[in-house]
Amino acid sequence: MDDRDIKVLCVDDQVDAMSLMERHLGAYFDCTFTDSPMAALEALEQSGPYAVVVTDFIMPDMDGVELLQIVKQRWPDSIGVMVTAMDDQDVAIAALHDGKVHRFVRKPWEPDEIVRAVTEAAGYFRLVQNERALREQLARTNAELDEKVQDLDEANELLEYWVEFSPAVLYSSSCEDGRLRPSYISKNFHRLTGFERTAAIIDPQFWSGLVHPDDTKDYDDTIAELVGGDGTHVVVEYRVRHRDGNYLTVIDSIRAVHDADGKTIELVGAWLDVSARS
Repeated sequence: MDDRDIKVLCVDDQVDAMSLMERHLGAYFDCTFTDSPMAALEALEQSGPYAVVVTDFIMPDMDGVELLQIVKQRWPDSIGVMVTAMDDQDVAIAALHDGKVHRFVRKPWEPDEIVRAVTEAAGYFRLVQNERALREQLARTNAELDEKVQDLDEANELLEYWVEFSPAVLYSSSCEDGRLRPSYISKNFHRLTGFERTAAIIDPQFWSGLVHPDDTKDYDDTIAELVGGDGTHVVVEYRVRHRDGNYLTVIDSIRAVHDADGKTIELVGAWLDVSARS
């Protein structure tokens, strides 16, 4: 933003001081000049907010500190600069500490002094505006993210519902250094085996321990082939022991997930009970 686009409101009841402000600031900023606090508030109502409000301290009806206090309450982003005579320095410093005034300039001022003060105030105004815009953008982004997370949670809940009533048990196992560790098993595992799924997730050997001894070699060879990267998808049939001691026949559809180098990093699959097959 060019400084000439910065709106500056100048307030002083002294004609000579107002003429100097117009001469020193008018070429650099988009200035509006008023001769009283009431006229300044009217200008703020009609054309505000202003980036910077430059005001004299001693004025009739209302002093500069009181004016800037109202400005801060109603137009909080506007930055106050106060000009003051030497005798008013203590008041100006107090106002500076109160936070109502960003900078003060003593009368009589040098042209570059008041231009520098307003320029710094304009820079602070931009900073405040940019920070506000970033906070608003962050709030919008967080709201959008919350909405997406809620949609995802609802989708996951629906997926879990579908899986729970599906005859197929879904699972995944991560593969590290050639060893498998279960990372997910759907809730319907209990209906398939009579065991809680946590048992199979905690113990990497739990599922293989249920495989019928006569089918163990075929099962182990199939898993080793996929882990070794020699295959992508296999369907194998074998028997597993139910918790009640009986064996059921399952079809295990297994797919290997590879990284960019072709190394197996995960196995995903589904167990389906086909014991009732005629």
